[in-house]
Amino acid sequence: MKEDWLQKRAIAQVEEAKRKLGDELLILAHHYQRDEVVRWADFRGDSLELSRRAAATHARYIVFCGVRFMAETAAILAQPAQQVFTPRPDAGCFLADQARIEQVQSAWKALTRGIDASRGLVPITYVNSDAEIKAFVGQHGGAMCTSANAGKVLAWALRKYPRVLFLPDQHLGHNAAYQEGIVDKEILFWDPRFPPSDIGPFHRARLILWRGACNVHVRFLPTDVQHVREKYPEVKVIVHPECREDVVSLADEMGSTSYIIRAIRESPPGSVWAVGTEEHLVARLRAENPEKKILSLKDPPPYCIGMSLTRATDLAHVLTSLVKGRETGVVKVPEKVAAPAHVALNRMLEITG
Repeated sequence: MKEDWLQKRAIAQVEEAKRKLGDELLILAHHYQRDEVVRWADFRGDSLELSRRAAATHARYIVFCGVRFMAETAAILAQPAQQVFTPRPDAGCFLADQARIEQVQSAWKALTRGIDASRGLVPITYVNSDAEIKAFVGQHGGAMCTSANAGKVLAWALRKYPRVLFLPDQHLGHNAAYQEGIVDKEILFWDPRFPPSDIGPFHRARLILWRGACNVHVRFLPTDVQHVREKYPEVKVIVHPECREDVVSLADEMGSTSYIIRAIRESPPGSVWAVGTEEHLVARLRAENPEKKILSLKDPPPYCIGMSLTRATDLAHVLTSLVKGRETGVVKVPEKVAAPAHVALNRMLEITG
C-alpha cells in the first residue's frame, strides 16, 4: 500500500513539475528504462541519439533517465545554457566500468613502448564508456563509435593505422571485425586485470580488443538459440552486436537497439521473434506489437540492474527540486575532458557522414 501511495504521489509531482517548467524541461529515457519512467519521456532512444536531440532543443533543463555515461555524454554535447541532470547518480554501467582511465593509460604505455611510427596505434571507444575514456581517445587521434556504426569506424581506423585498440566491449569489436573481414589470427585480447608479460605479439596484431562485455548481452548463449528454434521453428532470431560471436553467428539478424525496434515494427503480422537484448525493451516491443509474437531469447530474460535503478519517485525528486529552485543530480564534465571527448565524437561523425 505504501508503494502505491508513493507511486501516485510521484505521478502527481511529475505532472505538476512538467506543467510548471514547460518548455524549459526535457526528459530523456533510454530504451532499457522501466515503463514507469519511459511514460514521461519527451524522447526515448539510444544514448547518443538522445544526447544529440537534446542539444538541438532550447530546453534549459535536460533530465536523462539512463546510466552515468549517458548523462555525461549529454553534458558534453549540451549547449552552454543547458544543464543536465540524472535522477540516479549511482546508476552505473557494468560495461563502461570495465575500462578505467588509469587502466587504459597503462595499457597504452605498454602497447606503444619502443614502437616506431610505422607500427602506430589508434584507439576506438564505444559510446558506452566514461567521459575520460572518450577524452583519451580524442587526444590520441581516435574516434567514438556506436553499435550501429562500429564496423564503419573500425574500417576507417584500419585503413589509416596499422594497429587498432578497441574498447571497452570485446564482443562488439569482434563482431565488427568479422564484418570487415578481419580474421582471428590478426586479433588479440588485452585483459586489464592480467596484463601480459610478453608485449611482442601485441605489436604485430592488427586489432587489440579490450576484455570487457555487457553483463546483459553476454548472458545469451548458443543453446538459447537452439532451444527457441526447437520450440518455434518459424522464429526469427535478432540480437544486439554486444552479444557473443557464437550467438551472433546463429542469429538471423544482428543490429543496434534502433535496428531491432525497426525490424520488428516493419515485420508482417504473425511474425515470431526471439530478441537478444535487455528485457525492458523486449517487453515494450511485445506490448507495442500485439499482432506479433515477441519473446526474449533467454528464459528467464536478462535485465540491466543499472538501468532498472531509476524509478518514478527518483524522477519526481529531481523535478520537484528544480521547481523549488534547487539543483539535484547535476551532471558536469570538466572542459579539459569534454573538449577532447567532443573531438572523438566529431571524428566519428566525419567518418560516418
